[in-house]
Amino acid sequence: MDTILTKRNTILIVFVLALWRMYLSATLQLHPDEAYYWLYSRRLDLGYYDHAPLVGYLIRLTTLFSSQELWVRFGGILETVVVSVISWILSMQLFDNRKIASAGVITLNVLPLTLAGSIIMTPDNPLFLFVGLTTYFCWQIVATQKVRYWYLLGIAFGLSLLSKYTGVLIAPSLFLFILATDERRWLKTIHPYAAFLLGCAFFLPVVYWNSKHQWMSFAFQLRHGLGGDTYTLGHVLTYIGGQMAVASPLLWLAGAYASILYLFQKDKRKLFLSLTFLPTILFFTYSSLKRPAAANWPCTAYVVFGILVSHYLLADGSKKKERLWIAAVLLSLTLSLIGALHARFGIIPLAKLSPAAAEADATQFFYGWRELARELEKDPLIKVVITDNHLIVEEIDYYTQERIYADVNWRYPGPNQYGLWKIPGSVIGADGVCIDVVGKNGPLPCRSYFTTVGADYNFPIIRDGMTIRTYHIVRGTGFNPPQEWLTVK
Repeated sequence: MDTILTKRNTILIVFVLALWRMYLSATLQLHPDEAYYWLYSRRLDLGYYDHAPLVGYLIRLTTLFSSQELWVRFGGILETVVVSVISWILSMQLFDNRKIASAGVITLNVLPLTLAGSIIMTPDNPLFLFVGLTTYFCWQIVATQKVRYWYLLGIAFGLSLLSKYTGVLIAPSLFLFILATDERRWLKTIHPYAAFLLGCAFFLPVVYWNSKHQWMSFAFQLRHGLGGDTYTLGHVLTYIGGQMAVASPLLWLAGAYASILYLFQKDKRKLFLSLTFLPTILFFTYSSLKRPAAANWPCTAYVVFGILVSHYLLADGSKKKERLWIAAVLLSLTLSLIGALHARFGIIPLAKLSPAAAEADATQFFYGWRELARELEKDPLIKVVITDNHLIVEEIDYYTQERIYADVNWRYPGPNQYGLWKIPGSVIGADGVCIDVVGKNGPLPCRSYFTTVGADYNFPIIRDGMTIRTYHIVRGTGFNPPQEWLTVK
């Protein structure tokens, strides 16, 4: 193991996996979520209906010279490399053991969460980076006792909040660590409080934006994450299954066990690893009792997960545990590669195995958007698309580079981000189409949006010989949106 787990081999593995991510990023069409955040980058603001703004700023930065898929996603690829460097440095500081440091970085990179998930550019990408930096600076305080790291921690924490609201969860984790160790002496100084306030200052623009928009973003996230009136154990089991999926089963079970074991050991380093993983996992375990929790929500718990698992399995030199680490990593790598290869090449014949599984295949979201945009651009008179599906809106905007204006027909009945973006005056009276997905919500009331309605037809999207969705397209002339759409409140 010592000859395999070296710094040189670790760098090589990280480099090869980064190239693999770049290949997938360049060849897979944008997921609708990514196209939505690309729209953030075209309409920079202090906040948005459903998220903090940093993902939009990052995409704007990486797409300064090109909006191709690779560059929309490039920030996520870079983030994984940077967090790998943080993991190596932090592990060496904690345990001064190259084998554990190497294993920690490799474990981090083969998790489905990072190997496959990091190619989808979402707020989780900058969040993962800045929570990683927050965690790193916290240990620098312990290791050096230098005051300046408190303020670097505050800045990193503030950028975590600007990435995603769940960035706040790193604060109680680190507070528990400080409270449980002799580092609690810092609580008698001004620095922890000043660092926390510094981080909150970075978040003030988001608070200001919410104050100008009826606090809609905060209200949405509270409903989305903590809503629900009943407690359901089944949601918890689904959540735990999701964690095993994003971290792979063997690694997650080993990490969860280690985090509980280390919680009761009188070793500051082990307690640090435990408390930067376990509280976030437990928080979403509780929240999933009331409302299903998505598998990616506790992503920040996995910043130090590789170090945690690797130390537990490799530190004592047990051959049995070493074999378990090898098996767990190979299983994780296999699951990650199968998922990525299926997304790119459709290697799993789901249609033959189960039509229901084929219909539910999440990798279908990487297909069909460019083809739909090209179909619409065949008619140069089409300037407007109205649909009942926000996924179509995002993808049409991206794949036509906003040459066609797209909007959702439920824009004005309820609050959403599209209701905050004004309709360009140039498209009033223009020709366009209504689009709905066959078998979903039914035909749209196109006469509510166009002066006259013409011919209609179906446009199928086919992947590997299977129709994955069919669009019903209705031609319209004279775009005339409801008056409420023209007023942004």
